[in-house]
Amino acid sequence: MPTQRKSSPLQSNPSPSPNSSKKPSADRPLLRLLPISILNIVELGIALPVLPAIALALGATAFDVGLLYMLQSLGQFLTGPIWGRLSDRFGRKNILMITFALAALAEILTAFATSLIALFITRFFVGLCAGNVAAASAYVADVTTQEDRSKGMAVIGVSFGLGFTIGPAIGALISFLAPETISVWGLGLPFLVAGLLSLFTLILTAFVLREPPLSAEERQNRRGPQPPIREILNHPGMLPMVLMFFAYTMSASVLEATFFLYAADEFSLRAEHIGATFAGLGLLLAILQGSVGKVAKRLGDPAMVLLGIGLCSVGLVLSVSVESLLIFLMFVAIATAGRAYMHPGLLALTSKVSPTPALAGTFLGILQSFGSLGRISGPAIGGWTYEYVSHEAPFIIAGLFLLVCGIVWKITLGRQENQIFDSEVSKKFETS
Repeated sequence: MPTQRKSSPLQSNPSPSPNSSKKPSADRPLLRLLPISILNIVELGIALPVLPAIALALGATAFDVGLLYMLQSLGQFLTGPIWGRLSDRFGRKNILMITFALAALAEILTAFATSLIALFITRFFVGLCAGNVAAASAYVADVTTQEDRSKGMAVIGVSFGLGFTIGPAIGALISFLAPETISVWGLGLPFLVAGLLSLFTLILTAFVLREPPLSAEERQNRRGPQPPIREILNHPGMLPMVLMFFAYTMSASVLEATFFLYAADEFSLRAEHIGATFAGLGLLLAILQGSVGKVAKRLGDPAMVLLGIGLCSVGLVLSVSVESLLIFLMFVAIATAGRAYMHPGLLALTSKVSPTPALAGTFLGILQSFGSLGRISGPAIGGWTYEYVSHEAPFIIAGLFLLVCGIVWKITLGRQENQIFDSEVSKKFETS
């Protein structure tokens, strides 16, 4: 009697999942998730303008400051797939609450760091705890149909736009009001506020968010064996997604790392002007998320991502070819518009690449992990080329790199595009 070959989790063919059937309106679950997601990004944003100050007060060099940000992203890279996998097994809400609790601990420890080594350890710990974005993205995938997936993922985009507008403003304001007489503790006060905000977000999650209902079969699938990361990366469509997400985050990080320098050197903008500009770009990013659903339905998710790539590439390259501040800001706004379409589009497509909702968190966790690699390499590339090549080089290199990656992404998908993105989730993908 022939032995039955054990199938891989990626080759399973369960009955149609909730993602492939008609669901009740996802508006209510998404409205519950929105304030939680915004508060999460606000908490992360509070540290942005403050971390260099506390590091310098503890004796850090400029290189050390850059290393702090890189260590945090490295922590995210290492644990992104793990948090995604845990959210598949134990539920999105549970993992969100655990990561909020750990983030609160990490931020509070940062507030009381009294040495540079302690600061390095706490920021690395912050990165290790950052599994909430992957879990939130998987939650969106759970409560939306394929047709509305990009619209749902726009919730994450709104959170980033508003969070990185409000968070840095809160951090800067607290630092300004904190008494200088309490030295490092005064500089650490924003991190204490961030920790308390994370605890509040945990409580809000516990009382407001509801775990998406699962059938008995789905619960069994989530308790089943998990495929190795290499097998997931070899799954049809997944490798192009993670590489494109890396290119997206790297180009965005180059812009964020060098915008301050370029605006100050070329247009003599002061810090408060640049801060106001970043706030305006964050609001633009949030506002444009409202159009994501309509654009995705009209063009399809892959075409929307390509539109975003084109806008961002053109905006980056042309922004440094003009001498007018107004036109420079206009092209930067165009690049920001491109980011508004790329981010939710890539999240939505990756959730659709997953052959079953039981693996959506793992797939999205791996995606976020590659995004962390982009956030590690982007500032380093931007800073080095700005210093040693030219002030325009980071923008041009990032724009052209993104454009080339977009072309390769489209070609690589090839025939897989119709198979992956135009079929229902119930039509599972075979790996062989």
